[in-house]
Amino acid sequence: MQSKLKKSQRVFVNRSLNMGRIRAIGFDMDHTLISYNREEFEALAFRETLAKFIAAGYPEELATLTFNPSLLIRGLLVDMDRGNLLKVDGHKYVKIAFHGHQRLERDVRHKLYNSESFKAASLLSVDTFFALSEVQLFTEIVDYMARNPAKIQKTFREVYQDLRRFIDLSHADGSIKNVVLADPGRFVRKDKQLAAMLIQQIEAGKSLFLLTNSSWDYTNALMNFAFDDKSEDFPTWRHYFEHVLVGAGKPGFFVGSQPFYQVMTDTGLLRLENGGLKPLSVYQGGNAVLLQKLADYRGDEILFVGDHLYGDIIRSKDSVNWRTLLIVEELGTELAKLELLKESLELIMQKLQDREECDEELQVIRSRKRHQARQAEKAKAIGEGKKAHYLLKESDKLTGREDELQLQLEQLDLQVKALLQEREAQVHPVWGELMKVGLERSRFADQVADYACIYTSSVTNLRFYSPFKRFTSTHDLLPHDL
Repeated sequence: MQSKLKKSQRVFVNRSLNMGRIRAIGFDMDHTLISYNREEFEALAFRETLAKFIAAGYPEELATLTFNPSLLIRGLLVDMDRGNLLKVDGHKYVKIAFHGHQRLERDVRHKLYNSESFKAASLLSVDTFFALSEVQLFTEIVDYMARNPAKIQKTFREVYQDLRRFIDLSHADGSIKNVVLADPGRFVRKDKQLAAMLIQQIEAGKSLFLLTNSSWDYTNALMNFAFDDKSEDFPTWRHYFEHVLVGAGKPGFFVGSQPFYQVMTDTGLLRLENGGLKPLSVYQGGNAVLLQKLADYRGDEILFVGDHLYGDIIRSKDSVNWRTLLIVEELGTELAKLELLKESLELIMQKLQDREECDEELQVIRSRKRHQARQAEKAKAIGEGKKAHYLLKESDKLTGREDELQLQLEQLDLQVKALLQEREAQVHPVWGELMKVGLERSRFADQVADYACIYTSSVTNLRFYSPFKRFTSTHDLLPHDL
């Protein structure tokens, strides 16, 4: 059956994983179990945060800035000091850079980032969907500052620090949460297969737990909305999970030592938990090591499913050796586009092969020319003028072919560049593929390969596979293996 799956339904394997050895599966909530209508949610976050900028004394003109849901993608880096947005390949080479809406030319980009090695880890990584609206707002303000140099007397880093403060305030004061809770159908997309996928894992003997940074009231409201089909075995959404852990504070949850607090769900009050974790109870805080001890699971018996590359996947893998499943929601759309672009990739690869053959012939001719020039000099030095003349004449013939090949090489370079740009634009008009920069893997793709055991576009794709499936990696190949 799996061979008949669409690519958007498949689970992709970086590291072999035997699901039969997994005893517990943990799920993040936002953008994992709960799928958002991203355009509505991110536009709300954009507007509410922008309103706080203006209320804090930023120019009223900023009110004209608008949210563009298709402007950015995940995996970008933000240079907060220069106000630049970057797309980087797996070798830390900056391939695309923007300052506001102005694309940086290659020589400027090279001088800033590629002439010397820069520390990608020192820049802000756009790892989550929640970050897209804030980074776009930063981009719009940077663009405004470029067009109006004297109107905001702050550095780009200071603007971003204000941005983070205003976003945190928007979450804390209910500006975003209250709007979502008042009309969850506007912001949340229901997945009818969600309950069936969880039941499939439960019936296979897996213990399930929910691990989210969201507060109890927000979690309860959205999960009630998502799981509104009641049944005798699962009268509420909490009956799917052995443990419900809210306000977890990831990624700190994976490295910290904070205790669990039981949430009194009727009042919202907290009580320090000194014993074990009780079924159907709700807990806040805690840490991964304590969870393993109380639930009696060791690291590699746990599969954690989340969408946040750093907060969910990298930290859980590095700190407690949990197995990992990354949800890459945008792959669902992107894979469909790439399927239609197969022929364009084949054409690009053929052009690259033609380029390599042309370049090889060109280098052979240049070597022959250099050899003949040396031989002509030797012949001339010992008085063999006729031989020297002949060699120079032969060299002139090679020069004609060299010029032809050089022109052909330049034309092939232009053709490949144009084909790549056209192909990338059909995936995303600015940034191209999520996992590629041109034909190189993106930094985001490298991190996915390093830390996500498996990845897929939707959590409910698990239903297409047995809970005892052996996911086998076939991609640990080096260039000399091909």
